[in-house]
Amino acid sequence: MIKNKLVYWNMGFLDTVEQWIKTEHPLFLQEWELLLKADLSLSHRAGYVTSSQSTLDRAGEFETVFHTQPLIPWIPFKEYPRKDFADCMFESAQLLADKGKTIDFFWSGGLDSTAALLAFNELGLHKQLHVIMGGVPESPEIFEELVKGRMDYTWEQTSSAEVFYGIAKLDEHILCTCSEFDIMFGGKGNFAATGTVVKNPDSWEVKRRYYTARHGWGMSLNFSGDWVDINNYMPFGMQPPLEKWLCNFVLDDKMLYHDVSDETWEDGTGSWRTTGDAPISAGQEWYKQVKMPLRDFLYKITKDEYLSYHKPKLASMLRLSGRISGKVPIKKRILAITNDGKVVDADNFNNFDWPSYIVNF
Repeated sequence: MIKNKLVYWNMGFLDTVEQWIKTEHPLFLQEWELLLKADLSLSHRAGYVTSSQSTLDRAGEFETVFHTQPLIPWIPFKEYPRKDFADCMFESAQLLADKGKTIDFFWSGGLDSTAALLAFNELGLHKQLHVIMGGVPESPEIFEELVKGRMDYTWEQTSSAEVFYGIAKLDEHILCTCSEFDIMFGGKGNFAATGTVVKNPDSWEVKRRYYTARHGWGMSLNFSGDWVDINNYMPFGMQPPLEKWLCNFVLDDKMLYHDVSDETWEDGTGSWRTTGDAPISAGQEWYKQVKMPLRDFLYKITKDEYLSYHKPKLASMLRLSGRISGKVPIKKRILAITNDGKVVDADNFNNFDWPSYIVNF
């Protein structure tokens, strides 16, 4: 029985492992390259143009590079009992609150995180939230009306990603992100995947099975501790009530697939890459037609038509992470997290038995 597994890793970890293999186990290098090639083929099936840092199968049946443990229960693609979308939002918020812990909630002020914030607020759960913000909120009116003076919050106003990524308490609090909403609502999935998005339920299914299980950890890569409680990992958009609703949505042929990036993304000349804000990008008008259940949920509560239906998409996390053209990439302490909650960084990398974590070693 395999005991050593990963629940999270990033590209820095892959690079470190590859260098370790070249130095310590050069005879395994050819097998390593075959593992990466198999992983890349799955990335292409998901609609990505490059590998998305290797896969984590939520169904627990398939491994490409590392032995892994999914933290989010797999929801098979089939029809489920019909529910109202708003009820699924509220049920998802309640599932997080029922853990009885403070919820470190990452809020950008965009469509997805604001809808989730409102779900907590409508249920009277706002006192359980620790709202984490960076830079300038996209929805300052929501901050003034709902957050300020009512909720505990930390606002990293300097847009220092290195500080921002160290705020959440991974050993104590629930970690709640909303970035998964993009993929779950038909998004291409990353800004390297430019091009026209075709109607492809298979691509959606591959994405949610293999590429949604660990994104949220990336919001806390400068956590200072040596151990995290992996059971605290609860991304809002991946909660079972919402995922079951979305399975029905796709089966009903109502999903609208989208990609907000444009042809300037690759060469770095467009405003997506220079500011993270591209209000006249061709994808913006189409984006305003997608995620309509979230938009309707937002409008029903706020009655704010602009915020719900007309506000342009911003690359919020892109701006924070230092991936804007000309910015120095941020330093990220955490390289990986093991299935017993141990944090892997550059200082302790050599303390682990890495052959036991790698497929076919």
